[in-house]
Order: sequence, then C-alpha cells, then structure tokens
Amino acid sequence: MVEILERGDVRFFYRPKVQSAAPEAPFDHGVQAFFAVLSPAGRSRSHRRLRIGRKRMPLPKGEGSRRKAERFWGRVERVGSLDRVLGDQVEDSHYSTKTRGERFQPGARAVAHGCYAFVRHDDHTHFVYRIGDTDPDAPDEVVPPETASNVVLFERDDHAKAVWTTAGDPKRLDREGEELVLVGIEDDQLGIDLLAIEVTRGR
Repeated sequence: MVEILERGDVRFFYRPKVQSAAPEAPFDHGVQAFFAVLSPAGRSRSHRRLRIGRKRMPLPKGEGSRRKAERFWGRVERVGSLDRVLGDQVEDSHYSTKTRGERFQPGARAVAHGCYAFVRHDDHTHFVYRIGDTDPDAPDEVVPPETASNVVLFERDDHAKAVWTTAGDPKRLDREGEELVLVGIEDDQLGIDLLAIEVTRGR
C-alpha cells in the first residue's frame, strides 16, 4: 500500500566556495554547500531549508558495480516564509581576513526546480521527486537526477542503541534542527508516478 503523506514543490540550490575579492581573480565554481527548499502544498509559510551534508543528492547502488547505496545526512536549518528560509543564503557578501585579505562569498544559486512527495510504503517512508527545470550552468556534481527515490531514516526520539529508524513522520521536519538520513535506492517509480508532471511556479 502506498500513501502520500505530503507533496509540494522542491528547489535545489548550491553555494559556491568563498572567492578572492581581487578584480583579476578567477571565479571558482567549487561547491561550498548544497541544500533543498521544500514547500509543502497549501502551506505558504511553512517552507523548509534542508542542508545535505555531502553537497549533492544520494545515488542508488551502482548497477554492475561495487558502489553501495549512498546514505547522506541532512539537517533542517530554517523553517518559515520563503524570505526567511532563503534570506541569509542568496545575497553576496564581502569581508576581510588577516591572512587572505578581501574575500567574496557568492550567494546561493538555483540548480533545479520540481515537485516532491513523502510517500509511506509498508513500514518506511520514501522522499521522491521529479525535476522540471535545471540550470544548464550549474556544476554537474550538484544537479540531481530527473527522478529519484530516497528512503528516509529519522533520528530516534528515545535514546535507544540505534540512532536512526524508519519510524517517523515528515511533519517532524517542521522543527529547525531536525536531522535525517536519505538513502538512495533503485525504485520502480514508487510514488514518482503519483507526482504531477507540471510543477507549480511562483510560490
């Protein structure tokens, strides 16, 4: 049995590495941070900024290879209006250091936009998404696949030996500081085919 617990829009962003502020310095397109903004349908002031620790989305086990399914840690950094969730990330900033002089921190840049759902299947939850738009100038390593499914592991509320569990509800992500693990899996379109093909805009 498959049950949709939540659906909405998802936007992926990356923040470039800190640059030298010297006029002649080349721009480094390296990735300092990567995060997703989840915007649940019908909740205009409940956006969530979810930072992904490995600076991209996890991949499933490689077909015909020894690569294991990737497990990436994530943390809810901010919850609220879209302005609050993005406000400290999208603006460029300049600052000085004693050892490296003037530095320039580029603002976060959009990578992709699409729709997502949290889908309950048996005793576990999937985070599934479908991408509708991708920035062609974004670094390849941060561009998520067109469609994907991740099993969600929630942090245990009790202090049992196991730290992570499949028992949990996406409503927990409304709390700043909440942590989870996303596990990349191969999936026969479970939940993905339930997503709208057209993504909503301007939310």
